[in-house]
Amino acid sequence: MKILDTQDALLPNYEVYQLLVDQQVAQKRAQRPAPGNHQIISSQVLTYLQEKPSPLANQEQTKTYNHNSAQTLVDKLRPLSLGLEKGELLQIMNLRPSSSALLSTVVEQLEDRLSEEKQAALLEIIAEVLGRDEPTDKEAIESIENGN
Repeated sequence: MKILDTQDALLPNYEVYQLLVDQQVAQKRAQRPAPGNHQIISSQVLTYLQEKPSPLANQEQTKTYNHNSAQTLVDKLRPLSLGLEKGELLQIMNLRPSSSALLSTVVEQLEDRLSEEKQAALLEIIAEVLGRDEPTDKEAIESIENGN
């Protein structure tokens, strides 16, 4: 095999997660073991993707991420003309930043490139498309009232 163009395509964590889940299901259905260390590596990667602070930690319950998430995110961000690079969009998909502080770790020179209003709009779109990790104030109050 010869690599013609490195980083021609980037995969968000969700696509890696979905590929590994689909492979596990196919292997169980075929009732055949995975070759070599494939099972161990797949299991360890899935464990990593399913543990906090990964946005995919509750994917089985929330189904927040899906095959349209990346395109939906890009489509909703396009009118804001933020000038985000491909790698920054990938990191946004993978990390789902929920504050300006977290966003600054993903977007290079955030304060210079984006005003506070655009940062807030970006964070709102991220929460709308990819969901929130932290409960909203209303959810937190209901949780406390219900004794959870």
